[in-house]
Amino acid sequence: MNLHLFLQMVIDGISTGAIVALVAVGLSLVFRISRFVNVAHVDLATIGAYVTLLFASTLAFPFPLAVAIGVVAVAALGFLTYRLVYRRLRHERAITLIIASVGVAFFLRYFVTFIWGSNQLAFELPLMRAYRFAGFRISPYDLMIIVATLAVFIALHMTLRYTAFGRALRAVSDNPSLARVAGVASERVISWMWLIGAALAGLGGILLGIKAVLTPYLGWQLLLPTFAAVIFGGVGSVTGTLAGALIIGIVGELAAIYWLPTYRTAAIFGVIVLVLLIRPQGLFGTKAVAK
Repeated sequence: MNLHLFLQMVIDGISTGAIVALVAVGLSLVFRISRFVNVAHVDLATIGAYVTLLFASTLAFPFPLAVAIGVVAVAALGFLTYRLVYRRLRHERAITLIIASVGVAFFLRYFVTFIWGSNQLAFELPLMRAYRFAGFRISPYDLMIIVATLAVFIALHMTLRYTAFGRALRAVSDNPSLARVAGVASERVISWMWLIGAALAGLGGILLGIKAVLTPYLGWQLLLPTFAAVIFGGVGSVTGTLAGALIIGIVGELAAIYWLPTYRTAAIFGVIVLVLLIRPQGLFGTKAVAK
């Protein structure tokens, strides 16, 4: 095995895993507080990329400003879907909410197709030479993705761990009835969680759009890796989701080089199955949340 090539694939995998981590942690937080898998979450990532494209390319806004608008727009859209659809069904069975989220996913995907068409599009970003250090290379965009993801995760961890909002979130997710009795504004906490989860999905979709072409199925290709990262890392665990997503990204890159690119998904899920056989609750999850 070529050690240099191995380490280069690890670096590339961290960049890919960082994008998956952003989308996955949003999904995990929404699941933790709403108790269902929101299939439409990955399509919010697609919306984020296309809104950014609209403001950056069509309206000629500076790219960082277009990114900020894209994130805010997706956060608002995620909150809107919660208020119009999921909040009205929150007392129904989880399968009802999942089916509703599938319907929302298809609506968002065909909305993108109707507005922008199905052709491949791309951000008009300048080509930049890769940085080189110790014989390894990393593109400025990959480095930016990794730094941005780490900054978001540190901010999220600090917020959830050390603020009153974080304590309220844990109280609502553990026992909503008890939290209400204790004076926690549950509805406000849930609304903020949907806003944050959707914003993370939007940012993830924008960063993926920097590395790949935009199609209405941009977010759809994140569906399996995102779900896998949530389960692999432990449902509801921010740290676990980040670790799970990075491992998935690295395993995928190594499988593409040392096996075949078409077997990338099989390699990822093979590793996940092995880990779950040992820890069914995931790397950092708890048995109570996993159930």
